[in-house]
Amino acid sequence: MRTRRPLVIVDALASLANAFKDIFPGSTTSSLSAADLAAQIEALGPRAALKPKVVPLDETRLAALLYFDQPTPQAGLLIDLWRPVRTSDSHFARAFCRVFNDDLTHVSAALPLNEHWASLEQTRLRRAVARFLNYRPHQMSNWIRAVEDSMALTYEGRAVRHCLIVARKAPKLVQKLQNKFIPLPGGISIENALLREKWIRTVVDGRRVALLGSMHSGNIIGFISLAEVDRNDAALRYAPHETLVPVQAVLGHSAHDVALVASPQGDLFILSGKGSVFQKTHGHWRVLDYEALHERLSLRFREDVVIGVLRAAIDLSFERTGALFCLLDSREDLTDFIPDHGHALAANSHLRRSLRGQNISVWAQRQVITAAAATDGAVVLDKDGSVLDIACMISSPREIARLGLREPSMPGARALAAWRASFRGVAINVSEDGPITVYERGATIGRIG
Repeated sequence: MRTRRPLVIVDALASLANAFKDIFPGSTTSSLSAADLAAQIEALGPRAALKPKVVPLDETRLAALLYFDQPTPQAGLLIDLWRPVRTSDSHFARAFCRVFNDDLTHVSAALPLNEHWASLEQTRLRRAVARFLNYRPHQMSNWIRAVEDSMALTYEGRAVRHCLIVARKAPKLVQKLQNKFIPLPGGISIENALLREKWIRTVVDGRRVALLGSMHSGNIIGFISLAEVDRNDAALRYAPHETLVPVQAVLGHSAHDVALVASPQGDLFILSGKGSVFQKTHGHWRVLDYEALHERLSLRFREDVVIGVLRAAIDLSFERTGALFCLLDSREDLTDFIPDHGHALAANSHLRRSLRGQNISVWAQRQVITAAAATDGAVVLDKDGSVLDIACMISSPREIARLGLREPSMPGARALAAWRASFRGVAINVSEDGPITVYERGATIGRIG
């Protein structure tokens, strides 16, 4: 057996740790000690030779194993999610680790990780997403790349933003869609449709129309009229934007179907019928774990309130619009928290008076609240989702002084306001760059993006 050079192992573990910090925001990583690694190999027994790659350790932790080109693990990484590990977490971590190990076998173990490794790193998460989503990962990776490439195209001066749904059992989906589906006689390969057929660039806008492709043939077989697709609450919870609820509703017919959506802001979203959502933004892939935030907030607030406030935050994140939502435990002493609350001459007084008492869990009212959330200031809600104040500035509440805490250095005024508000309940900060961060009692309890 060849001896692993320590530098290669250290570089590989560092690369894997950085990847998992992106995949699972808020997680922490550390290298498995030699004793812990030996214990894992012993516990796996003959299964170690089958390269399981990711092993659940307990409710919140996973172990990712690196084999290089050896029959048993040579190193390992401990990943603590600081929340319960779900089945989808394990499955995606396993898909990513499999791709990572395959890449290691293509890089010389006698040298430090080189530029060949760097080139593999650029496509690794895309290939892991393709492996996680599909029984034909090479094809799926090519289709993801075709959508990425199509986003550089324009039509009559407008950026092209395709929406593609790929169905594993396309005939069955067509039967369910009925008159919502319009066939394309003869079909066109997915790559040609996305990159060479100019007329598709204007027909498929992702709002009214989506392309339907067959996973089996690799061809576009027709169009889906999204306006006619029925919406449902399950799709509402997972779609990256309210306008994509019909797309997620179509995927609800099969756990194996996939949608590739280019947003007007230049991001690429991948949605699956399993409820998983991936995003490529600013050149980096992210796993958008909406369900983790939903579960965390559901411990404190009613289901309809959680869906309402997260739907608003997720929509604004998609639109690249900053906002701050504060869910308070109590209505008491609001003037300590909002200095000009109820003042006749307060800033934005007409807006604040008109929206006071509106509820974020009611669809029609949420549309106005979400639009108003883009105004400077916070949206302050009670635990039942009713607006207490909006477009208002908040100050440091007395709870912080009583605890003797010093305000931390934060990346922006909205983040600091969210930290302050979290001592009165839960605060949700939506960054203009897209990430959503949730605070409680001054601590980060959840993050998307």
